[in-house]
Amino acid sequence: MSQDVIVQKINENIEIAVRNGRYLALKTHRMTDTVEKHIQYALESILKKTEHERYIHSLYTILKELVINGCKANQKRIFFEERGYNISDPEDYKKGMEEYKKHFSEEMAIEYGKKAKQKGLYVLIDFEFDENGLRIEVINNSSIAEQEEKVMREKLKRAMGYNDLAEFYMDQAMQGESEGAGLGLALVIILLKGEGIDPNYFRIIIDKDKTIARLEIPFNENFVSKRRSQRVI
Repeated sequence: MSQDVIVQKINENIEIAVRNGRYLALKTHRMTDTVEKHIQYALESILKKTEHERYIHSLYTILKELVINGCKANQKRIFFEERGYNISDPEDYKKGMEEYKKHFSEEMAIEYGKKAKQKGLYVLIDFEFDENGLRIEVINNSSIAEQEEKVMREKLKRAMGYNDLAEFYMDQAMQGESEGAGLGLALVIILLKGEGIDPNYFRIIIDKDKTIARLEIPFNENFVSKRRSQRVI
């Protein structure tokens, strides 16, 4: 069976699931062009059904960013493990990140995506939708180190203050930070603000064995935001 036929079959299953229900789940171990197409098709199908297609470009950009981050987080843990670094030890974490940033590449991302599958590490994309709103959760099943959580909290807090990417870059330059630091979170917040969506509907939930990026899009006043007894950033 050719790759095109496989892609078509999966999209047909996505379409059936969206048409007949209000839940959809996609699972992957690494981001590829094919995975991107399935994510886009799923989002387009849901927004078409709920008659909110105007959100497609912003939500697709956000969702792609979150999935890539989840895949990278799982792959990074494998990288640390192979090199004998304890991701929970501050000194090891610093050394491991320096080595990871220095050596990681697109080719390695492919290699470590396969390793993630072998080790049972994945990114799950859960969609829940109806006429009142859309909820998307991007879940990667690996824990987060304490120092990572601290950095993420600070990045998200700062991101809430930006209204456009130019403002973000200027702030980064003035503080002498690398231009990519925190860009993903800033992009999410800025795109939500641009759509008139309260950025507080975006949350990162830390569990002991998984990390959840949750995005909620209310379609009307009847939408009820989800709350869990978890650590929320």
